[in-house]
Amino acid sequence: MVNLELLNEVKLKLSDGSAMPGDYFKLFEIYKQISSEHAGLRDEFEDMAMLDMDFLGQIIISDENKKFWLKFKEGKVDYGEGDVDNPSLTFTTNMATFTGILFGTIEISGAHEAGDVSFDGGSEALMDLQAITSVLNDFLQNI
Repeated sequence: MVNLELLNEVKLKLSDGSAMPGDYFKLFEIYKQISSEHAGLRDEFEDMAMLDMDFLGQIIISDENKKFWLKFKEGKVDYGEGDVDNPSLTFTTNMATFTGILFGTIEISGAHEAGDVSFDGGSEALMDLQAITSVLNDFLQNI
């Protein structure tokens, strides 16, 4: 069941830009809950031809020496801390930039051009991350 208190907190942070470093796990948890339980989101992914997308991202937060992963497969999100084998994207940035990217206040491409983001993997995988978070965030703001 989707934690409505957490959902409302995340929606507020998405709408007013008040996300703080460390809020990414709250957002990941809502992504996981909503992607597992909300048929409307699955329909959205199907409309966007995203159900065949298989994304596994290794995220490295350079200024806090943290690693975690984000997985998107068959329209469902999972996440965890630590290393992951064979990621489609290894993404390195600082906590403030990553929080901004996840909460939609910073575009990945602009952060990469500014040198705030580095990645290993195809640029398509980088855009997949942006697409996944964008669709999820838009959906969250409209439920």
